[in-house]
Amino acid sequence: MPVTRLTEFHITSPAFDFLYRTLEGSTSGEGVAFGVTGTDLVTNDAVVISLALPVSLRPGDEYTIGTTFMVEGALNQDIRSWGAHDLVQSNKADIGFTTAVYDFPPPTYTPTFRASSTTGTVRVVGRTSGRVELSLNLVLTDAAGRTRRVTGNVTANTELVKVGCA
Repeated sequence: MPVTRLTEFHITSPAFDFLYRTLEGSTSGEGVAFGVTGTDLVTNDAVVISLALPVSLRPGDEYTIGTTFMVEGALNQDIRSWGAHDLVQSNKADIGFTTAVYDFPPPTYTPTFRASSTTGTVRVVGRTSGRVELSLNLVLTDAAGRTRRVTGNVTANTELVKVGCA
């Protein structure tokens, strides 16, 4: 199960605050973006998917895909993957998807697949304060006509960690 952990040190404060408030239940604004990263179990490539959705995120809502946007292999460094997002169509989801080979040193991501179009749906399975669960059913196509299928559930939640000083 891939886990992407984001702190306010990874991205700008406005992007972090917008995402955090949206996950806590705010419906102010048009769209919200957040990303998930993992590893392809067959190729060992890094997998990055960025979901940009209407902020309402009501349980039972189902969004077809409006636009596919480019996203980089280093998810935390890609500002399109976090915070407020201007949706191309206010009632549709926008998606970014890339697979890449990671090399070190120096740290580099070389794309092996970058979606240029997407069909399918993102359905809101549940939403409570601080948590949203989505069901993905996507077919992504790159510029060469190759496809990838992404299905399954994604959960995003807030976490408050109190740090003490010694």
